[in-house]
Amino acid sequence: MHVVHLIYQMEVGGAETMLVDVINEQVANGLEVSLIVVNSGVNRELVSRIRPEAQIVCMQRRQGSMPLLMMLRLNILLARMRPDIIHAHHYKFCRLVRWRRSRLLYTVHDMGVPMVYSAGVSMAAITDAVAEDVRQRLPGAKVTTITNGIRTADITRRTQRGAGTPFRIVQVARLLASKKGQDILIEALAMLSQRGVDNVEVDFIGNGPDLEELQGKARQLGVDGRVRFLGLRDREYIYARLADYDLMCHPSRYEGFGLTIAEAMAAGLPLALTAGDGPWEVAAHGRLCASFANGDSAACADAVSRVISDYDSALARAAEALKYVARFDIAAMVANYNSFYKNLIS
Repeated sequence: MHVVHLIYQMEVGGAETMLVDVINEQVANGLEVSLIVVNSGVNRELVSRIRPEAQIVCMQRRQGSMPLLMMLRLNILLARMRPDIIHAHHYKFCRLVRWRRSRLLYTVHDMGVPMVYSAGVSMAAITDAVAEDVRQRLPGAKVTTITNGIRTADITRRTQRGAGTPFRIVQVARLLASKKGQDILIEALAMLSQRGVDNVEVDFIGNGPDLEELQGKARQLGVDGRVRFLGLRDREYIYARLADYDLMCHPSRYEGFGLTIAEAMAAGLPLALTAGDGPWEVAAHGRLCASFANGDSAACADAVSRVISDYDSALARAAEALKYVARFDIAAMVANYNSFYKNLIS
């Protein structure tokens, strides 16, 4: 079976890094795999991790330029490559791909993704929450849930059995508060301090447009001495360091999946998550985490406080999560996709 993956760019990001893992696992499974990157944004170090058996085609289009010419070039490429499956990772490919549309699969990677071009296209949603979001906005959509995957064996497991001093919280996400909710966690930290819980520190790993605003909020609330912005870190750093923390708190306002949640589970790290969205679903619909209401800083502070005061229960949930996270291993994800491919071409 020949599978061609379509993506606009291959910069460092969760979806792009996971796609490298998917391609490598598919090659290991004996599939012929190709990757077409449309735009010029290509991180060479990331792409170098792809196994040499996979074919990589970089179209080097300048973002936003000549869409009709790009569409023509893309379909000529596909006609020459003659793949059995065309696996798209952006909704616009549902409009651009004209060759063998019956073999087109589009993975919906987040909530609220436009559905304007997706009618009649086979879709895979990364969580049930994303699938339901698709169905609400595109009645009759052909959508199946296939959850994301990580390399669970590559993540260092936490060995410390008690909470550390200070109590260390981590969030790994793009610094985009309107989605990821870093402002909520900073406000919760300030509330905990007001309650006399002043031995808590927070590390934010990631970069993004809201860095200065979030730094200002931490200063304004008087907790800047206990908040660190560590910037972008590669996956090896994150996989090695998650075990150093006492809690991952992810107060997202909306999120399709949250790879870092599965990674924290594989590290044996307790979780505090927004109730009802993708990460909460990943944590067994809240069974394996402390949860709190969306956008509610006080509820976030309450959840963190509950974890601190009953850390043995948090560790028990984390131990169960270590077993549960096997369903999110990259091997399981690729096996599910391979089955979906076979059904699509049968």
